Amino acid sequence: MWVNFDELSLDSSVWVFQSDRVLAAEEQNSIDHHLKSFVEQWSTHGANMHASHVILHNCFVVVAADEQKQAASGCSIDSFTGLFKKFGEQYNLSFFDRFSVARKSNSEVVISALNDFKKLIKEGVVTENTIVFNNLVATKEDLLNKWELPLKESWQKRYL
Repeated sequence: MWVNFDELSLDSSVWVFQSDRVLAAEEQNSIDHHLKSFVEQWSTHGANMHASHVILHNCFVVVAADEQKQAASGCSIDSFTGLFKKFGEQYNLSFFDRFSVARKSNSEVVISALNDFKKLIKEGVVTENTIVFNNLVATKEDLLNKWELPLKESWQKRYL
């Protein structure tokens, strides 16, 4: 059952999918439509998930589920992961590129290949205070409070 993202509890599980590039408006609309349809039918062991999704900064898609109401099974998680693989094929992009780093530059989100990101650090364009994204957050509360961090507080700090 799809619910408004804001209505999910702070303990809800989240899965953050980062595109390897900024999504065009048409792509976002299509992904939004397909994900809403998917989440409306999403179930695990015959029980509907109490879930939602949101697209943030034109390149992050967050799927969230209130697992206090119904726990997501491995198969149910695999089913929406498969959907992201299809999006990748359809739009010639990847939501699984672990060598892309997203950061804020002024108020814009910029996605760089890891090697380019390391060069930007050496050049001083990216500093320890540059905001980066921790896509490993596990709950909605962490998404709200620990997702956007200065580089010096993130797992990417090893590149400083």
